[in-house]
Amino acid sequence: MIHPDSPFPRVAFLITQYNFMASVVIFDIKRFAVHDGPGIRTTVFLKGCPLRCWWCHNPESQAGEPFTVEVDRMVDGRKVAGKKTYGEKIEVADLMEILMRDRHFYEESGGGITFSGGEPLMQIEGLAELLESAKKHGLHTAVDTCGFAKRAHFERIFAHTDLFLYDLKHMDPRLHEEYTGVDNGLILSNAQFLLENGADLIFRIPVIPGINTSDSQVSGMVGFLEERQEYMKEVHLLPYHRIADNKYLRLRMKNQLPEVHEPDLIFMERLKVKFEKSGLKVVLGG
Repeated sequence: MIHPDSPFPRVAFLITQYNFMASVVIFDIKRFAVHDGPGIRTTVFLKGCPLRCWWCHNPESQAGEPFTVEVDRMVDGRKVAGKKTYGEKIEVADLMEILMRDRHFYEESGGGITFSGGEPLMQIEGLAELLESAKKHGLHTAVDTCGFAKRAHFERIFAHTDLFLYDLKHMDPRLHEEYTGVDNGLILSNAQFLLENGADLIFRIPVIPGINTSDSQVSGMVGFLEERQEYMKEVHLLPYHRIADNKYLRLRMKNQLPEVHEPDLIFMERLKVKFEKSGLKVVLGG
């Protein structure tokens, strides 16, 4: 429902013409994001993920539906029991109304909308409607994906997605399955499909010391990317961080990597050089 005194009456009118049918379950909306694609963006985080990565920094995203946990809050120096709900179901039209409020910033900066997660393709109906609507309004669109989804889902959103931010976590199928819960066959196949069909694609590699940073693992990734560099845009190396530690405690979920340290800048710069020796364009961070 568009509020009658909305500062975007024309936008509100256009959105209501699209006869949206779907809704999505989200757990966060990040405005003024600058690491999820070009320019100033709004990143929408959709719930649900088919992977269970040991290093997941959004464990609240894994379950597809909203859920509530008990939490302790500090009020006037006292610990008070409370509850926190992760996730909210929202109609596509209502979400688009929110996203359009920052259109001026997108246009001025060359930015747009990014759909992340979790894995956004798990909510294919809502995602497809959101992407189509964004493109009808002339907005740049990006999808941040782990790549583990049906080929038909990628085919459905291909025409309305300007940029794919595509995870490349591990080259060894057995170790990929150990660390994420699935092997990497479908993920690599979908990446090849997107590249062969001319998708604008950035590979994103989470750098987790001791998991995917050995010489053999790095060589495997460099070899895979080198063979495809004429089709791809660039590679982003994303350093592992521990900001999710408190989330695991709050959610009473097991932290699979309690002793892994964050890679420092020297480590990341040396890793960057290894990728660049093959002629790859590499960016540290997103």
